[in-house]
Amino acid sequence: MKTKNLMNFGKAVVICLGLLGSSCTNESFEEVRGTQEIELVKKFFNDDIVLVQDLGDGTYLGGDIIYESRQLTDQRIGYDANPEPNEELEERLGFYRGVQKWPNNTIIYVFDSSLTSNQRQVSLNSMQEWTSKTNIKFKERTTENYYVTIRNNGNNCNCASANLGVNGNRGRINMGVKTSEVVMIHEIGHTLGYIHEQTRSDRDNHVRILFENIQNGAESQFRKNDNSVNIGEFDIKSTMMYGAYTFSKNGQPTIVQLDGTTHPRRRPELSAGDIAGTNQIYPAGDGDGDGDGNGTDICDGVDEWSRNIRYNVGDRVTYQGSLYERDYYRWNRLGECGDTQISDICDGVEAYSGNRNYAAGDLVTYNGYLYKKLENGGWSNQGRCQSN
Repeated sequence: MKTKNLMNFGKAVVICLGLLGSSCTNESFEEVRGTQEIELVKKFFNDDIVLVQDLGDGTYLGGDIIYESRQLTDQRIGYDANPEPNEELEERLGFYRGVQKWPNNTIIYVFDSSLTSNQRQVSLNSMQEWTSKTNIKFKERTTENYYVTIRNNGNNCNCASANLGVNGNRGRINMGVKTSEVVMIHEIGHTLGYIHEQTRSDRDNHVRILFENIQNGAESQFRKNDNSVNIGEFDIKSTMMYGAYTFSKNGQPTIVQLDGTTHPRRRPELSAGDIAGTNQIYPAGDGDGDGDGNGTDICDGVDEWSRNIRYNVGDRVTYQGSLYERDYYRWNRLGECGDTQISDICDGVEAYSGNRNYAAGDLVTYNGYLYKKLENGGWSNQGRCQSN
């Protein structure tokens, strides 16, 4: 799993990610179906170039990843891999440019009426794989204003696509008619905020990419992301790892190990690295309140933030008297040092409504985070809510 680079999309509309029961014609985990040319646009994600298809609804498709427009820029903006915890990020509400974790380790989901009974069962089986081995939980939506909708994309293939991280009520996983657990487990990884393993900045120490075998237009999906946050060691068995024949144009492998051999086919399960990395990014007890209730300071044992340290998602630091936890591209304030338990800063605060006019200083919750209205009309993220 770990944090990986993003994939870009060359040709066609659908990607097959599975093997058994797939309509793919090759023994690959993923391959492009069809030959229809589509127009690609160049964007930047985390200051790295991505080639994506504009879907016309404020989202962009890059391989099996659905990007929100807020996550992409038209030019490099000077990405800071180690921001200060108290950095004021002025933003339009819900339009923070990066990827955000799911609060409380819990993915809120909705089953769309378009799903078949088999697609529902595949989804539930895949959720069980995550919940039985990691700290991740799933909750069917009741009144939450942020959730992911699991839908049938109507394509008769073992394919799917998903948003990165929590995306308000716009998040979705689009399943093919034949989507398997292998694919769905992978897509849930994207929903958690994970990108692909083979594009980590350190991948050349473990595998070789054979660009001469890659389909035209798909080369960028194998591009390294030097700005990615690598969690743990490179994991060739990760559910987020491409297959050996992904996007092959000639039946030959596109990825081989350093000794020239191909890695085994992916199984419908998480690897040891997936499990360890997930439990680091989504630590146990996240959102349940910290401190033992016996007068223990929530900041006890937590080091002060340092400009000289490269932090990973899930790391905690103290800064100017507060406890912060690292998200994918920012720090979330959890509480003040001296408190014996992390309290919920969102208690009593109503969810954002597009039908209301807000004044400077007003507080709302959105996507599981607390926001404050600024004088200039923007919103400032005040930290993560601790309960749903």
